Amino acid sequence: MAPGNLQFCFPLGALSTAGYALLAFTAGISPAAAAEASRPAPRIVRIVAPIATPNRVLEEALRLNLFPVSVLDGQGHGPDPGSAEWRQAEAFQRRRACQQAGPLRYAYNRIDLNANGQNEVVATVIGPYTCGTGGCTAYVFENDSSQGKGLRLVSKILLFNPPLMASEQRHNGWRDLISRVHADPGQSTYAVLRFEGSSYTYPSNPSVPPAEPLRQAVSGMALLDTNNDASPTHLLRCDRRGASLRQWSRSVDPLAPKEAPATAAPARLQCSGARMNARDHQAGLPRRMTA
Repeated sequence: MAPGNLQFCFPLGALSTAGYALLAFTAGISPAAAAEASRPAPRIVRIVAPIATPNRVLEEALRLNLFPVSVLDGQGHGPDPGSAEWRQAEAFQRRRACQQAGPLRYAYNRIDLNANGQNEVVATVIGPYTCGTGGCTAYVFENDSSQGKGLRLVSKILLFNPPLMASEQRHNGWRDLISRVHADPGQSTYAVLRFEGSSYTYPSNPSVPPAEPLRQAVSGMALLDTNNDASPTHLLRCDRRGASLRQWSRSVDPLAPKEAPATAAPARLQCSGARMNARDHQAGLPRRMTA
């Protein structure tokens, strides 16, 4: 050993907070980095890439949960619940809310979380509307037999930072989920989300109880790994048909007052061979009819 060089040889698990600070000082690294290295982390046994094909059923479930709307006015008046007008009004308002949220993308995986032989769906939505400094939003869905091919929301998890770990340990029949938590800038810990049998859900916030800090390394598979640039994500369309922004802007609010009928066109334009000039229509100009 060269003069002036000291070497420390002892188990890292035996160090206190002060011990890590001393080790960091002697090793020339920051105390925060040393503390980060000291925290238990899950052992990843497998990384499952997000599914590469869009899922229209999932998109519908995400829209319903991201954009809850009401078609009633301030006095509780509106169309009859369940009527065609009711559904049309809901669809319009949901499209408008989705448009105002800006572009959103989603990633998802399928995994059997509760050992019932059917895959649940875990998903995350990425965009300014769903993400902040603490993370994004993740969802857990299960098949809803009452809606045929529909999905039922099991849990909405805030402050999600990828990837999501599906642990091999279980509580109330469901796999534990492990999420990374940004406690401070540049620092992160891991939280265990255990399925709560009484409320039939996972904790919604990994940074507060009933979520618990990960205290020992556990094995599991990594899902929703959107940190990888090669991981597929999909555009969350704002309706089932994938209408464009230009089409949205032309949508008519079914609850808006009906406009007076337009006056009859001049007789000279009512010939059977009249047609709209396509170039003028695309440019948004007044219609010019040509015979």
